[in-house]
Amino acid sequence: MPLCSSCGTEIAPGKKFCENCGAPVEPSAAPAVPPAVPVVPASPQVVPVKPAGGSGKTYLVAGIIILLAVIAGGYFVGLPMISGMQTPGTGFPPAPSIPTQVPVIPAPEMTTVPVTTSTPVSLQTYEEKYTESYNLVYSFNHGFVGGQKEVFTQDLTRPPLYIKFDVVPKMYSGEKTVDIGLHSERVVPSSYPSPNAYFKVSVYDAGNGGLIEEQGFNKGYGVTTKQEFMVRTPGNYRVEMTGNDVMADVRILVGK
Repeated sequence: MPLCSSCGTEIAPGKKFCENCGAPVEPSAAPAVPPAVPVVPASPQVVPVKPAGGSGKTYLVAGIIILLAVIAGGYFVGLPMISGMQTPGTGFPPAPSIPTQVPVIPAPEMTTVPVTTSTPVSLQTYEEKYTESYNLVYSFNHGFVGGQKEVFTQDLTRPPLYIKFDVVPKMYSGEKTVDIGLHSERVVPSSYPSPNAYFKVSVYDAGNGGLIEEQGFNKGYGVTTKQEFMVRTPGNYRVEMTGNDVMADVRILVGK
């Protein structure tokens, strides 16, 4: 029963005042209810059951059988998967196909270049060029020996009188001494023109016999084997050609 807070007398249930001292009775607080504690069910304890009538060999045989079953299952299941990933004949999975994209380069614009046509120029030899402006009136090519002479006359009405000649002197073979007086002095093979070789072309006035022009090779005329000269005055001319130990190619032309 509750007690009076003033005098400590027990108060009967339902009374609002203490019967001893008359003090009002304070309402009693509701009894505190302890918080609920969640109840966790206890885990069942697994008690190993020992099979009856077994031995260690039985467990060993059973383990081997289970292991073989696992290996066989892995072989028959994994082998088809591996075979499906391989390319026949290589043993390796096929490489992924990478599409190759070739860049397209636009072709450059073509510029039309006008083509200029030209007439091919005909190639002419040195001798052919002379025939464009001159007429050939006399020619020969033969040897001269012992002062042999050739004579040609021309009444020149269209000057010039154009005379060309090319001579080849007779050559001799022998020996000569070189580096005379030196340690390297020696005799070597040698070839040289005949000391008697010469050729001469003389142009005379056919009327009075006067000499108009004269050119030649050797004998005081130099050693140039190819020469040419002109008589530019109209007239009646006699051309005399003499020589020795030479081959002479002579051409005489006049204006067209």
